Formats: sequence, C-alpha cells, structure tokens
Amino acid sequence: MMNIKNMILIGSGCLFLYSCNSNEETAATDELKTPKIEVETDDVYNSEEYEFILPRPYTLVTSFDKVGMNFEASRMNDPANVDQYSTDGMQLMNMGVFGSDLVYAITNNQPQHSIMYFNAIKKLGDKIGMGRIFNEEELATRIEKNIADEEKMKDLLIDLDEKSQEYLENNQMRMLAAIQFSGAWIEGMYLATFDIEEKDQSKLSHHLVDHMSLLKNAITGIEAYEQRSDQLSDILADLEALQTQFNNFESLKNTEGFPELTREEIETLATDIHKVRNKITSK
Repeated sequence: MMNIKNMILIGSGCLFLYSCNSNEETAATDELKTPKIEVETDDVYNSEEYEFILPRPYTLVTSFDKVGMNFEASRMNDPANVDQYSTDGMQLMNMGVFGSDLVYAITNNQPQHSIMYFNAIKKLGDKIGMGRIFNEEELATRIEKNIADEEKMKDLLIDLDEKSQEYLENNQMRMLAAIQFSGAWIEGMYLATFDIEEKDQSKLSHHLVDHMSLLKNAITGIEAYEQRSDQLSDILADLEALQTQFNNFESLKNTEGFPELTREEIETLATDIHKVRNKITSK
C-alpha cells in the first residue's frame, strides 16, 4: 500500500498549485477566484478507484473563518447523542461531525464545550475499537491539558487525525476514513450556512463551491463500504442528490472560470445541507 502525503490545493474537482500575487488589490480580487483548501492525498489501496482526497477536520472548519461563523452552542450536535449511534458507519460519520464541532468550539475559545466534544469523540472511538490511539503518547491527557490553547490544540488534533488514519489503514479499513470525513465535511458546511443574509455573498459562494468539490470523495468512499446500514445507504443517496443538484445550478453551467452562486442557489444548497446533516445526527 502506497501512502502519499503532499499538501495540495483543491477546487472544482481539480488540483491546483498557485502562487501569491504581491499586489494587494489584485490579491484581494483573486482570492475569490482561486480554490485553496489545503488537503492531504492518500492513495488508498494503491488504486485509482479508491483515491480519496481528505482534508483534516481542522482545515474544513477554519477555512470558513473569513466568511464568519458566530458561535452558537445549540448548532452543534449534542454530545449526549453519542450513545444513540449503534452501527460502525454511523459511529464513524458522527465521529467526524463531533470532530468539526470540536474545532468550532476550540476556534471560538470555548474550552468547556471543547472538552465535552473531545470526550464524545473518545467515546465513539472506544466503540469503534480505536480507543488505544488516545493512549498513545498520552494523547488524551495532552489534549485535556491544552484544551484552551488553540495553537497547541491544532497540532494535537492533527496528531489525533494522523493516528486515526493510521489505525484504519493498518486494519484494512482505510475506506472508512471517507465515512468519517463525510461527517466532518457536512458539519463544517452546516455550521457555515447559518446567518446567510449577514455574510458576504461572494466570499460565502467561493468557499461553498470550493468545499463542494470534495463531496465526490465522500460519496466514493461510502460507496466502497459494502457493509452499509440502511441508514447509511439513505444518507449516501442524499449526498448523491446534493451533488447532482449542485452540478445543475445555472451558475455552474454558465460560467467561465471559478463560478459564483446566486443568493437563491446558496439558500437552496444550505437548506439541503441542513436536511442531510440533521438526518446524520438523528436517531
């Protein structure tokens, strides 16, 4: 199995390398034309059929910082829900959801919520059989000790993500990483699509289009998981419908270069994202 770890840039389904423009005015304009989600590429099973592009949860959430994400605790998945997820697929997907909620809490300086969401992740990890990764190098203790330090937590969460991916890979379950990623992805999109009327439409459109280019990877990973429950299969169908609807937006059909969604398209996309997310987190 070959593991490739290169930081690259993704947008509109393609991979890009780009350089910064020294002219500030030009850079400000180009910012809304250039896809730039940093991701890590893993060549899963050394096969193009299973090549997933999986950004870390930290990147998924913090990439929306320039759009504005006001903290509202009620928007996150309630940690008390952790016991209601009984299948491996839904446990992994909600582990991803809680991962994005954890980043959301950390970046908004909410240490009490942060520790609650870390404990939810740890509990789901125990259920899935990944509990030992929290004991390696006293990772859980280090996270609990530094939960209020955003910079240190960024490094620790990257460490946690790497150990999670290593566990899945070593146990021939690498495709399941895409299920965990799906939960993190949908939660990041969900949190970013509140208060649309208060946000800069061009910036929000830019980031939504950028993130939508990742959906196909989530779909591919879930499709590869043959032991899907009925609930996970239903969510897969919803994600496929979301991708189809997005591809049919007029803004994508009639554009040259990086597309900009209309207000109506943003609202339609947000409504459907919220529906899928609530289905993922429900019983």
